[in-house]
Amino acid sequence: MKEKTAKRRLLGDRQPFGKYLKEQLKTRPAVTTIMVLYLAFCLASSIYLPISGRARDGGYSLVYAAVVPMFYVAEYFTRQKTPWLCVAFIMFWLFGSFIGACYNVYTLFEIAGSKCWDDIMHFCWGIVFAAAGFAVIKMFMGEPENNKKFFGCLIFAFAFCLMIAVFWEIYEFTVDCISPNYDMQEDTIVNSINSFFLHKPYDHLNTVVIEGIAYTELYDANGNLLYTIEGGYLDIGIMDTMWDIIWCTVSAAALCVALTVDRFTGKRFYKVMIPAVPNKKVESVADIPAEAIEAETAEALNETNDN
Repeated sequence: MKEKTAKRRLLGDRQPFGKYLKEQLKTRPAVTTIMVLYLAFCLASSIYLPISGRARDGGYSLVYAAVVPMFYVAEYFTRQKTPWLCVAFIMFWLFGSFIGACYNVYTLFEIAGSKCWDDIMHFCWGIVFAAAGFAVIKMFMGEPENNKKFFGCLIFAFAFCLMIAVFWEIYEFTVDCISPNYDMQEDTIVNSINSFFLHKPYDHLNTVVIEGIAYTELYDANGNLLYTIEGGYLDIGIMDTMWDIIWCTVSAAALCVALTVDRFTGKRFYKVMIPAVPNKKVESVADIPAEAIEAETAEALNETNDN
């Protein structure tokens, strides 16, 4: 059975999707377990949240659940196989984003008094999309056999991750501008500001430094007090945006460093983190060297054992 699967892989044949999915669920138990647990939670939430009066979050549950079939469809058409550790990072990031938004974990989870679940998610974001960028460039360049190709893939992966991060922040800014019901670029309380604008005369050379801000009062044109912001001055999004990009950059850089070290120490991390590209297609089984079949069969057995 494994030898037959190996021959089909080397031939580059694409089996019917139903058969492919059945094989993936059977031969990759670790990935299957992760997917089943995640899907079960999303579907259960799609029932629980509307009953609790949160119909919108129930709809989000179905959107997050749709990631599972989309994952297998993407693998099927790109002919790539995502290893279990990469899948674990992807699903942890999606699960964390889901419970953050729909179960209020963004405001409940704290470390050392700081609500930082969003930072953790953006850190995972960097790892997920750097790995995705590496997979994208491998679709065009193939496996990086030499160091030149490897570092080219690495640079693309890092840039791809940052590009997605910037596009996401533009999306958040756009949503906040057109909808009064969202605040995706969340506000931050700060205790000091440095401002060119407040300096008189304004010359873009000198700043006014204001420190120790305890509270801020907002008034309308008629002098009516609108709101008192306790604790300092309200930053309306720039700090949230910058920290999101910074955490994404840090984690993407960390992944690139880890892959570089791994490149020269055995490629073990690479094999469980970066999706594998398909083998080059040959015309018939007779054209496949025996050693290639043996190697592919051994790899299929190892994948089953690893999972």
